[in-house]
Amino acid sequence: VDRNGENCTDPEEISKVGGLFPLGGGEETAGYKGYGLGVFVEIMSSVLSGAAIGPDVQSWSVTRDGAINYGHCFVVIDSKRYAPGFEDRMGDYLEKMRSLPGSVMVAGDPEKKFEKDASENGVLLHESVATTMKSLASRFGVAAPPEFKSLDASKSKDS
Repeated sequence: VDRNGENCTDPEEISKVGGLFPLGGGEETAGYKGYGLGVFVEIMSSVLSGAAIGPDVQSWSVTRDGAINYGHCFVVIDSKRYAPGFEDRMGDYLEKMRSLPGSVMVAGDPEKKFEKDASENGVLLHESVATTMKSLASRFGVAAPPEFKSLDASKSKDS
């Protein structure tokens, strides 16, 4: 949406002064249901726990005014207690989703792909992270991996 909450297709307007529709889009596509889902999530994670809500939630930045005061909610459901056959139905559902045209992935698929790649090829680190790790290894008398040999630990940020 634009700065006035109206439909907008201008990415510059949206990124500078606009925002995103709630899940589901505008009212004509039942977007209010997405708003309701967002409200439910905030009630469960913030109101229930006593954390900051709505506009009182500080941005995730180093310039914030104080403690973040984010709330969390974790829900655990044991489907075996009340939904016999759930695992088979869920497996069928996921298989159908993954077989749709295009590169459809479901929750967890990108992470599984990354984990497989990391186990086969190693974990990729940004050079600044590897440099800091080499500096910390030196400071604490721990051997750094041989792959860090060419890194200049003096260029590490203070840790």
